[in-house]
Amino acid sequence: MYPVNILLVCTILAELLYVILPFLFTFRKEWRYSASKITGILLGYLFFVCLLNCAALNFSRERIYLPWSCIIMLSHVLVCRWMVKTDLKVTVYSLFLFKNFVDISTFIAGMLDISWNIPANTATISSAGFAYQLLFLTLIVSSAYYLLHGHLIQAVEYTRPLPVWSRLVSIPVLFFVVYHFDVGYITPKQFMATHTNAFFSVICWMVCIYTVHYVTLRILSRLAQSYAASEQYRTTRLLAGVQTSQMATLQYNLDQLKKTRHDYRHHLITIKGLLEEQKPDCALEYINEYLGSFEALSTVQYCSNISSNAILNYYIHLARNQGIGVETSISLPEALPMPDTDFCTILGNLLSNAVEACERQTSGIPSIAINIGQAGKSMIALSIRNTYTHAIRLKDGRFLSSKRDDLGTGTSSVRYLVERYHGILKFTYENGIFEASLLLNPLMK
Repeated sequence: MYPVNILLVCTILAELLYVILPFLFTFRKEWRYSASKITGILLGYLFFVCLLNCAALNFSRERIYLPWSCIIMLSHVLVCRWMVKTDLKVTVYSLFLFKNFVDISTFIAGMLDISWNIPANTATISSAGFAYQLLFLTLIVSSAYYLLHGHLIQAVEYTRPLPVWSRLVSIPVLFFVVYHFDVGYITPKQFMATHTNAFFSVICWMVCIYTVHYVTLRILSRLAQSYAASEQYRTTRLLAGVQTSQMATLQYNLDQLKKTRHDYRHHLITIKGLLEEQKPDCALEYINEYLGSFEALSTVQYCSNISSNAILNYYIHLARNQGIGVETSISLPEALPMPDTDFCTILGNLLSNAVEACERQTSGIPSIAINIGQAGKSMIALSIRNTYTHAIRLKDGRFLSSKRDDLGTGTSSVRYLVERYHGILKFTYENGIFEASLLLNPLMK
């Protein structure tokens, strides 16, 4: 029995690892702990699950199979929630997704073992069967990870605040229940004895799983792109409005300049006459009245990039009208190493959040500090600090919207674009100061 137990333990460990490891690799940027601590937690969990499965061998397989499988998956969810900061719905969806592929890999390996090397005792696990299992787990789960994890990350990053995940999680869970309620109760040998086209049926089931998950995540990733497009459209409309307003102001000032130029000679004659009459004070008073007879251009040149300058003018003017102090240190070239709309989407969302936080401030002097510059030849560094007095609300390490009890779409769009341009994003808040800082590297390959 000893070799059989060793193979059984190895089989349990393989199935567990091929469910949890793809999940950890997919969401490695959201780990709660260091890699060494994650490894320690995972090793302890492996030992715990092995003990539980060895204890379960004393019970009838058919009687406890489905409840036991559900208990094991529940423990997977709990330990992964402990290690990773993803939402509960995303964690459940992702783990059950990879579990679907692990189940079908294990069953195909068992059928292949039965076909090529029929053991005397169907309850045991042969060495060949374990080798087949490792082979198919590696091929099927790795290909699923390769095809799906990019779409999964993109879908989660941008659609995380949406309620769609409450319903979406039912897809892999239903695949799991159907498999373990029907196929999982019988051995591969029994399945092949009752199905004339057993291999074809299992292959069709696997293709169905691939197709459903791939199409679902593709649709979600397209939804993510549409959200990004809507953010860009909103920013484009804001830019168009701001630039139209600035053009109107500029035209007004040009008209004023034309009018004053027309009367320029008469003003000089008047000043000359006052000076000839030895009335310098009257001449100075006349000059001051002349300089104040038209409004100065209200647009401030914060940087050379036209779109960024328009966004900065809009939000800084809005802030100062609300009595918010604004300090700036901005240096951007005329041409950015990324699309202006994407950078303005990031800048506009962060400035909007900063102004909103200052407007809600109930004590102290509200203020905003803006620092933007180019680091090196292609990188852009940005930091926006603002005062605040309201409570910062978090959910799974992400900020909740101040308008509703859900994740804010503004910070989600910023995260999405920072990730898209190979950047680093950091939020800090302490002593009444909130800071959003990021570094973008758009030209990184």
